[in-house]
Amino acid sequence: MRSKAYFLVHMAWLGLAGMVMNSSWGQESPTFVDVGAAAGLDAEGQHHCVAVGDYDGDGDEDIYVGTKFQPNSLYRNNGDMTFTNVAAEAGVADEGFTNAAIWVDFDNDGDLDLATGNGFGGSDPAPNRFYVNQGDGTFVDMAEAYDLNSTLMCRSLHAADYNNDGFTDLYVVNINAVNHFYRNDEGTGFTNVYGATGTFDTGVGMGSIFFDYDNDGDQDLYLTHDANQTNKLYRNQGNGTFLNLAFMAGLNYQGNCMGVDVADINHDGHLDLYITDLYPSAMFINNGDGTFDDVSVSSGTNDSGMTWGCVFFDYDHDGHWDLYIVNDYLFAPLPNIMYHGNGDGTFTPVSEGNFTLEHPYSDYGLAMADFDQDGDLDLIVATTKSSTQPGLALLRNDASNGHWMQVKLVGTLDNRDAVGARATLHHSGNVYIDEVNIGQGYSGASTLNLHWGIGELTSVDSLVVKWPNGDLNTYQDLEVDTIHELWQPTNCLADFDYDSARSSADLLELLSGYGNEGVVGDLDGDGVCASSDLLLFLSVFGTSCD
Repeated sequence: MRSKAYFLVHMAWLGLAGMVMNSSWGQESPTFVDVGAAAGLDAEGQHHCVAVGDYDGDGDEDIYVGTKFQPNSLYRNNGDMTFTNVAAEAGVADEGFTNAAIWVDFDNDGDLDLATGNGFGGSDPAPNRFYVNQGDGTFVDMAEAYDLNSTLMCRSLHAADYNNDGFTDLYVVNINAVNHFYRNDEGTGFTNVYGATGTFDTGVGMGSIFFDYDNDGDQDLYLTHDANQTNKLYRNQGNGTFLNLAFMAGLNYQGNCMGVDVADINHDGHLDLYITDLYPSAMFINNGDGTFDDVSVSSGTNDSGMTWGCVFFDYDHDGHWDLYIVNDYLFAPLPNIMYHGNGDGTFTPVSEGNFTLEHPYSDYGLAMADFDQDGDLDLIVATTKSSTQPGLALLRNDASNGHWMQVKLVGTLDNRDAVGARATLHHSGNVYIDEVNIGQGYSGASTLNLHWGIGELTSVDSLVVKWPNGDLNTYQDLEVDTIHELWQPTNCLADFDYDSARSSADLLELLSGYGNEGVVGDLDGDGVCASSDLLLFLSVFGTSCD
């Protein structure tokens, strides 16, 4: 526990740092509107984590909120930027002092399941939960059956298909105890492979992230720590094991870290990394050779404060990554910051004097999604609701003024969420990459959709998707200002719904385009869906590609 003397000295240091930092501010601030209360996000309690996902498959992003001393909330998106709390009827009103939550389709059945990380609560800690989606708006807790019901003090949850077997695995970060690494047993349960993978950690674990830092096609793991403990970079060896290369990579950072996120801030095709900290936060540029350089000062992002959640996103659609970070203002009275990305590895703070963005309250978890489906990304912030705190903040983005593109990737040969897939957008002679990951920042899980702003452009050259299994697909002539759902090709002729079978559903799809040009039913490649294609389909009807 930090002493009162430490706190007073640190507060004085933070005040000086804040004055220096604020001297560079002064650009026009972007417009975000807090519509949380109007949207019905009115649950009481110490909200700590937020997780975004379309659990009911209606096309709208829903929100799960982890809360201390009150039941958790599941806010179903009504499609009009209002939400209804359905946690109790859905069976996910966890009362376990939740610090983390993520959505993940662990059984590849097309709907999102829910994991919550608990373990706090004194002498009788609540276990972690694992709610399996029943497909009818309800969930069943299978944590005990799958041996996921740990009562260790969980701090963050993350998911990735570390062994590329087509099923998403689960990593649990605990405080002052061993972490858990659960291998997904093909959607039937889990096996704890923490020891076998070599991802050892017993420190004061905080936010972490899976990402492919060395572009070798598998998911690596970065672990952050509080209490001046050294962070770890576990490189995926491709054989089911990991090796800590933090020192060699220059990522053996020591601080009071809280959250972490990744983005390619200089558009060189390599993911860079940002870490929030109680002291000045840190930005590391990826050199593309397995090493990183600390560019915290030169990038202009070495803010100070009790910083928790962080997220990279392009709020104004100019094609460059921006960065939003949130603070516990009551611990250290410094505001949240919106950084505008300049596209050259530098950032400019643009939120000074903007009460909505500075948000002087106790903010923790942070996530992003296009909740109103207008093309830009909005923000959800886990803020306490009490007599002095306003509760959950839903920041509607009214600041975008350029064109955009969103992509929802759906795995067929790989995991259904396409976690670990990377998409590269090509235009203007540059590359713009994004990668699907689950669990980022601190106590945040953002949309699985990928998003790019493209400024004044009305077209792009191409989009190249690298799936977790290494397959590459190039998409031409994708429309801008559109959400594209791209399914991983199965190379199964006439399997239009990607279920590895040719059934009546596929026949209906072919008939819907019969007589038309440029449709998926053109099986023989002559440019039109005609009788020859129907005959070809009937020759494989009822067969499987498994």
